[in-house]
Amino acid sequence: MSLYRLWPLLAVVFWTGSEDACSSDDHRLKAVLDQVLEQGYPGIAVLMERPNGEVYAAAAGYADLGEQLPLRMDHAFHMASITKTFTAVAVLRLIDEGKLSLDDTMAERLESVVDAIPHASRITVAQLLDHSSGIYPTNNDSDYLNTLIGLRADPYFIWSPEELVALASGERREPPGAPGEGHFYSDTNYVLLGMIVEKASGRPFKTFIRETLLEPLRMRSTWFYSDQLATREPPPAEPVRGYLLATDELRSLIDINPMFEPAPGGNRKEGVLLETTLAAERIDAAAGLITTLPDLHRFASALFRGQLLTARSQAFLLSAGEGMGHEPVDSDRTRALQAIRKPYGVLLYKQGDGPGGVNTLMAYSQASGAIFIGFTNVFGYFDEVDLMMDRVFAEFENGQ
Repeated sequence: MSLYRLWPLLAVVFWTGSEDACSSDDHRLKAVLDQVLEQGYPGIAVLMERPNGEVYAAAAGYADLGEQLPLRMDHAFHMASITKTFTAVAVLRLIDEGKLSLDDTMAERLESVVDAIPHASRITVAQLLDHSSGIYPTNNDSDYLNTLIGLRADPYFIWSPEELVALASGERREPPGAPGEGHFYSDTNYVLLGMIVEKASGRPFKTFIRETLLEPLRMRSTWFYSDQLATREPPPAEPVRGYLLATDELRSLIDINPMFEPAPGGNRKEGVLLETTLAAERIDAAAGLITTLPDLHRFASALFRGQLLTARSQAFLLSAGEGMGHEPVDSDRTRALQAIRKPYGVLLYKQGDGPGGVNTLMAYSQASGAIFIGFTNVFGYFDEVDLMMDRVFAEFENGQ
């Protein structure tokens, strides 16, 4: 018998995108998004679910500034680091099945692959999941970023997991901390977890995610970007264009490849919007999935309603929220998920962003049980997630 009870998907009513189907809440939400666009974003779209299963959603702005294509709810977007939540669920399911343990070390599981990483014999699966391993964050490495957005940018180059792990070699970079002595966010943790999933399951990582999550949850408009690059076939849903705000400060840190050209009407007081869709990350286990809001809603609802994991594994995944109600407002914590205390309550969430021009948010209110997912197709203002929390989600919570 399966350990997991899937969320009753047929009982969830999804917003269809037609005016006739829009409620007064949909229109109220659209008005809020129109105000957010005044910050200079190309587009923004969100979908929310109340605890009773009622769903409402809205999109505003453009999916493509050049074509002046209005953003729709069925447009696809890179979920960026929300991908890590899928990897975390995969790992915890293997633990539930007795194929892994939180106390297993990565050296036990991956052997010589991790010999060059400091403290490899001490770092556990649990520490990889909650970013307490101290491993160097290859996502901030200049060599890696150069192949995405810099002068050596190659839109079709995919780093192998082994190549990414090699960037974290102790001979090359000092780790930011020792295992168990702090939480240092690092994509490398999840690259390693993806490799561990393969070893423990006996299946390729992407196959495991497709067969155990995407297909059972009927996420038919969700796919790995690396697969799209490999096949060059049309994707199952139309992706948005992504934009990067190129400020003087950013240009002082990295030479942006001239292949990324200014977007039509992209002049902003802070800088110039560049069309950087092809700079999207493609790290399968850490930032590799593309989805739509209705698809991601299927996952978020099943996850936060406790339908994907055993109670013990669910508690580990949600542990970031423990005691947060007693912390000062705007206190933030990173574990496998993140948690933040807002004036309206504690949010458990996962966010993502990237130079391919995206900011994403998947959040759950501990107080109300509401779920929020959304994205903007821009990166570089560095207030995108705050605006989704404080302007959009807060409006939703206050209007309950």
